[in-house]
Amino acid sequence: MKQPPGFVSKNAPSYVCKLDKALYGLKQAPRAWYSRLCHKMQALGFVPSNSDTSLFIYNKSNTCIFVLIYVDDIIVTSSSDEAITGLLKDLSADFALKDLGDLHFFLGIEVKRNNDGLHLSQEKYATDLVKKAGLKDCKPSPTPLSSSEKLSL
Repeated sequence: MKQPPGFVSKNAPSYVCKLDKALYGLKQAPRAWYSRLCHKMQALGFVPSNSDTSLFIYNKSNTCIFVLIYVDDIIVTSSSDEAITGLLKDLSADFALKDLGDLHFFLGIEVKRNNDGLHLSQEKYATDLVKKAGLKDCKPSPTPLSSSEKLSL
């Protein structure tokens, strides 16, 4: 990083600044933020998933919380609203958070809550992709899988 204009010393014009922490916009910033968040999550008792480093799981005292991180978006789900509130309070002590409420759209997936659980759909994503490719008025083809298939654990 070069010295800011007006701070360049005439005796040492080629000096550079040593950073004590990652600045927004630097290539190291996302990694530093993720590392800081990981340490905080583990300090709160969360365990990172072995299969997905962006998933953290808390499962103690009849409370289960799942936290999924993608870049600077965080999805939190739990069997307990109080657990979510407590987690957000703990995280807001170290991070600037904005609670956007219930999840409606994430990574091209539309999320709708119903009586049976959650309905996940990529209809909007697929429609936008078809429009972008200029195929909006093409003849449709049948789907090889039943569109009413229900998935369960």
